[in-house]
Amino acid sequence: MRIALFSECYTPVLNGVVIAIQTLRETLRSMGHEVFIFAAGDPQPDDEQVYRLPALPFPKHPYRFARPFPTLPLDFSQLQIDIVHCQHPFPVGRLGARLARKNGIPLVYTVHSLYDTMLLLAKPALVRRLGPPTMRNVMRRFCNQADVVIAPSHYVAQALARCGIAVPIQVVPSGVIPPHVTPGDRESVRCQIGISEEVPVLLYVGRLAPEKRVDLLLEAVALLEQRSLKGPQGAFRLLLVGDGPCRAQLEWQVQRLGIQGRVVFVGAQPHAKIGAWYAASDIFLMPSPMETQGLVVIEAMNCGLPCIAVSEGGAGEAVIPEQTGILCPFSASAFATAIEMLLTNPYRRKQMGQNAYRHAEIYAPARTAQNILAAYTQAQAKHKREPI
Repeated sequence: MRIALFSECYTPVLNGVVIAIQTLRETLRSMGHEVFIFAAGDPQPDDEQVYRLPALPFPKHPYRFARPFPTLPLDFSQLQIDIVHCQHPFPVGRLGARLARKNGIPLVYTVHSLYDTMLLLAKPALVRRLGPPTMRNVMRRFCNQADVVIAPSHYVAQALARCGIAVPIQVVPSGVIPPHVTPGDRESVRCQIGISEEVPVLLYVGRLAPEKRVDLLLEAVALLEQRSLKGPQGAFRLLLVGDGPCRAQLEWQVQRLGIQGRVVFVGAQPHAKIGAWYAASDIFLMPSPMETQGLVVIEAMNCGLPCIAVSEGGAGEAVIPEQTGILCPFSASAFATAIEMLLTNPYRRKQMGQNAYRHAEIYAPARTAQNILAAYTQAQAKHKREPI
């Protein structure tokens, strides 16, 4: 099968969407399919079957805006594409949809983000009021052009159904490649940041952005500080691996709460080396109620970490409550209680981590690729019956 993936972002930008696209591309190619990437941005030295579209810089961010009404630097029909698979409903995605219609090709769209929900966090009140319904209309129109829509979680599928999506929705979580871990990573990282082996380490990996709600973790750490835990668990540390627009605000919050000795701002790390930080840790934390899937939760599970996640959103769907981790309400006190439960019970923590490692196998990239191919086949059958 010859597959065209259209995305607003691709390497060298690195985020969950780009990682999911890279994983899908390489897995499909290993199965004998040809995959072409169309994305906004400047050409890169390692581009292979990657076509870059003219883009404008995004202020204070490595992202690039695709210019309105982008055009391709080649005759798309000559590629003899079988499936157009869009990753966003914006200029590059709309270009993919137009080319699918023009060439009579089935169209699939994966909903990686619920933009209406994200706009609820915008600072201007007018954007918070008008943005969500506007984005729901954009999503509805774009989804209903597709033959099949893919949701990475049931949380997303339910949100799309409420939005009035009339086409088939398939739930297919993105595949996750286990992070690379080498012997000695745990000791090396702990030595680097000055944490001894007996001290339990809590870990967050991701952007320091409003929708990630890292502030909730800091409030939970402050509550744990007040509980004066005894023994090694009382010396716990929280590692924040990542960077973003909220870093200065979070650093100020750490100072205000008086938990400077508990929190380490690690900063952004190359994805190829992220496994060392999982290896150095004991419990993974996911406080965001807006995750559509939460790939980092599955990465943590692949490294044998129990996960504490908020029960809202899509990230919690990867957690089997009381077996691979703990799901809790969106509150600092609930997170603090869940963290304390695992800090004070090393045996339970280890058992949950082992269960998580086994459970992570269901997110193997090959399994995801097979499910994506099934969605492509469904789209082809629907398109044949009901051509656009």
